[in-house]
Amino acid sequence: WGWRLHAPSHEDELLRAPTRDGWRLAIGHRRPRAPGRLPPVLFVHGIAMNRQAFDFGVERYSVAVHLAAAGFDCFALDLRGHGGSRRGPTARWSLDTYLEEDLPAAFDAIRGATGSDEVLYVGHSQGAILGMAACGLHPARIRALVALAGPAHFDAQPRLKALVAMRRLGFGAHLRALSRAVAPFSGFWHPSPVELAINVRNVERPVYRRLLANAMENLQPGVVDQFSACIRDDTFRSCDGTIDYRALFPECRQPALFIAAEKDGLAPPGVVESAWRRWGGPKRFEVCGPDYGHADVLIGRHAPEEVFPAIREFLLEHSRSA
Repeated sequence: WGWRLHAPSHEDELLRAPTRDGWRLAIGHRRPRAPGRLPPVLFVHGIAMNRQAFDFGVERYSVAVHLAAAGFDCFALDLRGHGGSRRGPTARWSLDTYLEEDLPAAFDAIRGATGSDEVLYVGHSQGAILGMAACGLHPARIRALVALAGPAHFDAQPRLKALVAMRRLGFGAHLRALSRAVAPFSGFWHPSPVELAINVRNVERPVYRRLLANAMENLQPGVVDQFSACIRDDTFRSCDGTIDYRALFPECRQPALFIAAEKDGLAPPGVVESAWRRWGGPKRFEVCGPDYGHADVLIGRHAPEEVFPAIREFLLEHSRSA
């Protein structure tokens, strides 16, 4: 069934972005299908996913396909340990590593491919909060931000705290294999932990199966430990406590679109709205309809008609003709 459920993304090319600590990150590139826009778009996926979250093999649910049709140069990043990224010497990493190594490497690779010093940043979940922090840490590299279901606050999710407490059971290290194993039988039963991350009733069953078979990855111990500390203390800090990423938000001047989902168990609308309120630049806050959960802002039945146009129009507003 791995063969039957395989959904390649059909990108135009695959770039390699070397990091300073020896990793070679994969970046899928889709060229524009209409008169070009600048700057290019960088997509950054969430925890336990890879770049196919944004460039899914089912083209109707590919945000990259929709934005390329609007003239954008689209680059979907695989963070280290995910998708096609090639292993380096570092065995353990955290959110800090993504911010210090992976995102700068992606910015440089995109500049090499396009000549643009800036990107339009689109992140989902973990990728969204990395984008919020990166706007403060690397302000010259990000023109505007789209944050999809980004949980930068952790004070209103008791079920999330219970879920993170289960990390010692060891399932996270085998999540990729487990997802592929259950993919053919998925969609008939909706266990409670799954409902935190996706409203399965809002996703077509064949699409959900292909998501499990192609886009899921293992949980990384260092990342989960950092999230656990953030959830425990309701903070968003570096592992050593020296950088309060959330304290950077009021100083950020990039235009930002925050999108939340009503049935989201990981980043409820109130949590996303809290980050929106802290943001210092021009900002917009939108909530998807009543059927949307955490992951189905990208692959929900009507996301191509209800969510993707909001992303496209915001990016058109903050881009220019090439």
